Amino acid sequence: MERNPTMTDIDFLLRQITTEDNKLSFQRLFELYYPALCIYTKRFISDRETREDIVQEVFSSIWENRKRIVIRTSARNYLITATKNHSLNYLQRNHEEYVDQFSQEQIPIYAESGEELYTWEELQTLLREALAKLPENYRYVFEKNRFENKSYGEIAEDMQISIRTVERYKNKAIEILKTELKDYLPLFIGWLF
Repeated sequence: MERNPTMTDIDFLLRQITTEDNKLSFQRLFELYYPALCIYTKRFISDRETREDIVQEVFSSIWENRKRIVIRTSARNYLITATKNHSLNYLQRNHEEYVDQFSQEQIPIYAESGEELYTWEELQTLLREALAKLPENYRYVFEKNRFENKSYGEIAEDMQISIRTVERYKNKAIEILKTELKDYLPLFIGWLF
């Protein structure tokens, strides 16, 4: 099947899976959307392993039921709705007393339009763009601390500045990143801040 240039990647991949049993498309869909869906399920489930199991269950269900899948909106909405439903089913099976707190209206959804579920690559691009807007010293401190797990003392020694200055740079970097990423903040909480 030749790719239609107007089709989004996710729509193309899901069509390949449902009509042609394409295992490579299924693997690519999993690689692209598994991390984003795990982040999304954090809204419902606090335990990381449980979230990962739920998202794996969603993908397993997609593969097992690929010939019966009917997508009425977008493929992104389908993935989000399936993930939300699996999460709610988990809560109902394991924590019935909490299910009432999670009515359909109360659950915030990132993907009302179907275009707001982001792949891991898209999130990394958003972050890189926001980091590029930081002053050099702020970016250096933030990256060394967050991504290389360097202590304030190590960074201060490396930059030949005080630990207090390192703390100030990092706090300023976080303020700027929160502003730059304000529309995507829930996707980065816990991972970035």
